[in-house]
Amino acid sequence: MSFPQAAELPARRAVWRALSALYLDTDTDAFLPHVAQVLAASPYAEDRLWRILRDEVHPVLHANLLAVAGEWAGFDEDWLAARILRRLARPHWARPFGCVLCGHPRRQWRILRPLIAQARQAARDDAVG
Repeated sequence: MSFPQAAELPARRAVWRALSALYLDTDTDAFLPHVAQVLAASPYAEDRLWRILRDEVHPVLHANLLAVAGEWAGFDEDWLAARILRRLARPHWARPFGCVLCGHPRRQWRILRPLIAQARQAARDDAVG
């Protein structure tokens, strides 16, 4: 995943913030409609959103899912952006990833993808009619 340009950062930060809700130490099902709405409103295609979840957010936040008492109220947006940007600034080969809980983003994406498509279709329908 490439380092986002400065003009892209506001949109990317909104996506990061929304996706971070999937890594809270609480039942995240209630957050899914909101996350899908934010992702649908973003300028990113579905394949890019999937890569942002898998390659940017997951490597930074997966440890919270393993914590005995992880973050449950929400991640600080500036902290999150700084961690993701610091990771993206490294050469690709120097970015630790591994496959810790690698099924988590796939499971979340299987739920989010149709919700995003529905939200985008609803927005197109509203724009037309």
